[in-house]
Amino acid sequence: MTLAGGELLRELGAVVEAAGGGTARLAIDRERVQLRGVRDSINGGIVAALAEAAFRVCLEVLLEPGERLGRTQEVTVAYLSAARGERTTFEARLLRKGRRLAVGEVEVRDAGSGELNAKAQVSCALVPAPPPA
Repeated sequence: MTLAGGELLRELGAVVEAAGGGTARLAIDRERVQLRGVRDSINGGIVAALAEAAFRVCLEVLLEPGERLGRTQEVTVAYLSAARGERTTFEARLLRKGRRLAVGEVEVRDAGSGELNAKAQVSCALVPAPPPA
């Protein structure tokens, strides 16, 4: 399976630590991220992009036959503290999966201290998969 956001994850050095059962966890070492934010933290745009990627990984393992991920409909992020830890995790959890839309939340945390850095809500469209060739 090719995971959602695979190219972004590879480029940033993020790893999928777990995926299944309506959850997924990504992690990234801060030293791998060259684009920095406030007080040498991971840039907020990178945090948002990885939160979205974590939710898409969460969804990808739940897709039914004939179903595929569509566009991301919305991402909202509440930045609570700077992501300055050596390693940051992105824990995604499915809240609801309907026929055409799935909604989830992602908690961004410092892996060492457990401090909550950000909380995101993501919604993605679900679309029919193209018929096999």
